[in-house]
Amino acid sequence: PAAPPPPPPPAPTPPPRRAPISKGVLTGSATSKVTPPYPAAARAANISGTVVVQITVDESGKVISASAVSGPGLLRQAATQAAYGWRFSPTQLSGQPVKVTGTISFNFTP
Repeated sequence: PAAPPPPPPPAPTPPPRRAPISKGVLTGSATSKVTPPYPAAARAANISGTVVVQITVDESGKVISASAVSGPGLLRQAATQAAYGWRFSPTQLSGQPVKVTGTISFNFTP
């Protein structure tokens, strides 16, 4: 009987993509902060509170994604938009700049 054909060679492994490093609360490494405007609808409804925004910061310190994870609904969009204006000191791992994820908080009081 004929031998079975050899298995195909394994596909080349792509270089590992570095997952963002989680740093927790990032406020302390911010080099530039944007204060969100208080939304008129929230002010009219006397809504206050803290919005926590989960962000990803690229290798240069720029926010590349932001998503509100808690806080009053009427305040979340303003906080998320403000988060994109923040800048951070680049985080380095073994001398190389890396992406990081973490949270920043915005307090809204009327």
